[in-house]
Amino acid sequence: MNAFRRAGLALGTFPPGPRGTIADVPGVRVGHWTILRGEGPEAVRTGVTAVVPPGDPYADPLPAGAFVLHGHGKAVGLWQVLHVGELESPVLLTNTLAVPRCAEALLTWTLARHPGARSVNPVVLECNDGRLSAIEARPVTEADALAALAAAADEVEEGCVGAGTGTVAFGRKSGIGTASRVVEPFTVGALALPNMGRPEDLRLPPRPFQGTPRRDAALPSQEEGSLVVVLATDAPLLPEQLSRLARRAALGAARAGAPATTGSGDFFLALSVGWRIPRGRERIQLEFLPDRSPTVDGLYRAAAEATEEAIYSALFAATPLVGRDGASFPTLA
Repeated sequence: MNAFRRAGLALGTFPPGPRGTIADVPGVRVGHWTILRGEGPEAVRTGVTAVVPPGDPYADPLPAGAFVLHGHGKAVGLWQVLHVGELESPVLLTNTLAVPRCAEALLTWTLARHPGARSVNPVVLECNDGRLSAIEARPVTEADALAALAAAADEVEEGCVGAGTGTVAFGRKSGIGTASRVVEPFTVGALALPNMGRPEDLRLPPRPFQGTPRRDAALPSQEEGSLVVVLATDAPLLPEQLSRLARRAALGAARAGAPATTGSGDFFLALSVGWRIPRGRERIQLEFLPDRSPTVDGLYRAAAEATEEAIYSALFAATPLVGRDGASFPTLA
């Protein structure tokens, strides 16, 4: 189970999957590559996280949708996802200045499998980890991103790993968090990278065995910051329905306290493994869930619940870390 559940907490209407992670969605895997080196002003605390769908996403793209709550971010590939409704690469998360190199890695990864490809839409999302890492040194290489892809597995590590190594949320050390929900017979999973919010924004549910959550007296505050959430489901949804699923994830982020300020990049991406769009096929037969299906309403609710829990789990999983110039942030747990 994720760190949130291990802390004895629960929220929402629907139960989690067996792992309580995005990997409860069949075939979805997550890999991290973490970079920790140096001290003082040159300290590097960053990395790359890969969300890898099953099969070959270039030969058989997945239906996908997205939602941008606030666009102060450097995402790559979202326009094609929004307008074409297809995902044809894994999804990489990293720091702001590493986006181009991660996009190059996805091109390399795809061309190694499809040397005849003449157009590839790599999808890369980012958060700025410059408070704890020498982001301007641009330490992430294409090889690092390829290593994250190669490390993809169905056991999802949370906390200060990969793209979550140097992130901070609500004045506390953050990281990677994940959660899942089961809406029979389907699953919705969320992976969150929270890097936003002031201490007073956090709306953590009380721990039933401890009463009121601990509140630190003097946590550092900031207005700017970003949030990235990747959703996956095995429900056969159309691209526009997946964009609506992504919008419901923003409700979960708001419940957790995400403020979506002017300097914030809040990106939500949703994909389905429930059907594929084979490249070059002129027609496909598809059974999908109509909007009036009660199951669709359940999936929307599940997306919000899983997102909220994944954000909390990122905080519970985070461990102490000293960054550039000795900077550090308290952990929640």
